Amino acid sequence: MFKFIHAADIHLDSPLRGLSRYESAPEESIRNACRRAFENLVDLAIEEKVAFVLLAGDLYDGDWKDYSTGIFLSQQMGRLGQHNILVFAVAGNHDAANRMTKALDSPSNMKILSSRKVETITLDDLGVVIQGQSFGTQHVDENLAAGYAHAHKGMLNIGLLHTSLDGREGHGMYAPCSVDDLRNKGHQYWALGHIHKQEIVSKDPWIVFPGCIQGRHIRETGAKGCMLVTVEDGTISDVESVVLDVLRWVLCTVDLTDAAAKRDVLERTRNVIEKEREQAEGRPLAMRIRFQGATPLSEELAADPEGFEQQIKMLGAEIAGSDLWIERVENTTGGKLDLLSSLSDDNALGKMLRGIMATPGTMNDIAGLKEVIADLRQKIPSEVFRADSALDFTKDQDQVVERLVDEAKKMLIGKLLTMGGAA
Repeated sequence: MFKFIHAADIHLDSPLRGLSRYESAPEESIRNACRRAFENLVDLAIEEKVAFVLLAGDLYDGDWKDYSTGIFLSQQMGRLGQHNILVFAVAGNHDAANRMTKALDSPSNMKILSSRKVETITLDDLGVVIQGQSFGTQHVDENLAAGYAHAHKGMLNIGLLHTSLDGREGHGMYAPCSVDDLRNKGHQYWALGHIHKQEIVSKDPWIVFPGCIQGRHIRETGAKGCMLVTVEDGTISDVESVVLDVLRWVLCTVDLTDAAAKRDVLERTRNVIEKEREQAEGRPLAMRIRFQGATPLSEELAADPEGFEQQIKMLGAEIAGSDLWIERVENTTGGKLDLLSSLSDDNALGKMLRGIMATPGTMNDIAGLKEVIADLRQKIPSEVFRADSALDFTKDQDQVVERLVDEAKKMLIGKLLTMGGAA
């Protein structure tokens, strides 16, 4: 009986986007988070006395700023080497972008498989055959799996591959292949990488994405870690998910349906935050909170979005102190004030509301907006427009503009209605 670890998408020394640009972010919690998660992986390997570790691509996050990343990796490989633990890896698309590593030798107990062809590693003492091929360039469009040999009889066959498989939302298409492509090779375990969300695609044979080991932004929520695989009598007997992350990203929804007072909002928010803290098991949290549901408070909350967000952040600080950072507050609630009645009124307020509601909100409807956005993108730091930001222009600019216009309409209508109610 022996064990091995399957991990991927380490992205060593990758910055945790969406945190570092905010003064209130918990710097002590996020500094070197990817390194600390990787140290947890090494600790697990030593504790479980695994025979080897498989790294299915994207060990790095592109070029290093300096050699400290390589020194850190060598230190961790050295720790594994002291316990006779081997490491087998394939380079992924981010690794292929790293120019520094191409001039350096790997640590003695670490083998990075060839990018020129499929390479086979045979571990006779364990009865294991490992096949894998690295990315030679950052963009690999061909089906690498097609070049893998069929399983060796009488051995435990493992395929190590960085791939998007048949496609996953939010991830680029790299080395695409089908599940049948993998099944037809006869391997017992396919150790995949590239998809940052853990997924067991198949159990017969095992086709597994372990996910990344540390979430880096709000699109990488929940527990992150690796797979610990147990082999008995040449057969995989157990595949266990092990959590390694040191900081957790969470997207919380708070249902404000029929909430009639601010204290109801705060109490429901408190309950959601405390539940997430319990599930995080002592880890610091980076949290986005989304309010939804139909409530008579909707217009009041929309009228002062900044004040509402600060109130929620103060509540978070009260509950968890520096162990909780609320990255953003989103208000998607619907109103229960008599908006329809106000819209039909033939008075100044009714006319104003109808004008606001009729205001177009697409990119083409607002003269000069494309030029303004293009100018802003030249002047403002690029991270402001990343996919994890409020100004995500990486996909559909019309959708972003429409959302921003809707938010502005909601805020203005909220102010008008609450002022009208007060009058």
